[in-house]
Amino acid sequence: MDLIRNVENFVFGAECLGCGRASEYLDPWLCPGCVKELERESRVTVSPGPDAFSLYPMRPLTRRLVHALKYRGVSGMATYLVRHSSVLGGDVGNEIALLPKPLYFVPVPLHRARFRERGYNQAEKIAAALAVVAGGDVCRWLRRKTFVVSQTKLSREQRERNVADAFECVLPKEIPVRGTVVVVDDVFTTGATTGACLDAFGKDFALPVKVCTLIYDEPASVMADYAADCRMEWDAG
Repeated sequence: MDLIRNVENFVFGAECLGCGRASEYLDPWLCPGCVKELERESRVTVSPGPDAFSLYPMRPLTRRLVHALKYRGVSGMATYLVRHSSVLGGDVGNEIALLPKPLYFVPVPLHRARFRERGYNQAEKIAAALAVVAGGDVCRWLRRKTFVVSQTKLSREQRERNVADAFECVLPKEIPVRGTVVVVDDVFTTGATTGACLDAFGKDFALPVKVCTLIYDEPASVMADYAADCRMEWDAG
């Protein structure tokens, strides 16, 4: 039995992605203590703006989990975080329930170079999870035109310049006449990236456009995020 357990731990890992401690009771990534902490964070109301909502605040635990999604190849973390969030019966779920249906979840696209590095677009994974939980479709209606440097080390003004005109709309021939577009990303800090996506749709777009992200990161923690991003990219390399 111990041999089997040791093999399982070697293959699947026995450390909690939240606290880093070894545990025999992962679910499959968090220990019971971190699961409870994540549940508490999911009940925190975060509101980046009038047309935007996020599922979690940026905290040490949620930062580690979103970094696992982005830099450690744990693509299933997107579904895990969505299913443990307030989309199911909480504040965000109530907000989504009020949106005109159907819902069109539009992930923020990655540049081809970044996609080759990660093997997937984390925003698309989040959008797919939201579509399953909240009901709706994933629609690739945005295209990234330019490669931009990491946003985490930039000021608000630099972020806006960095992503200005970075996206363009790629709409179907028959544009829906009802429903809501929800632009999906992993982290909302200043809103520069998602704002550039909204600009790509234009002010005269026929449907209301909202924003949903996994995490709301207050701008004051930008430098801490940059240091953490650099560390995660180094470890992943």
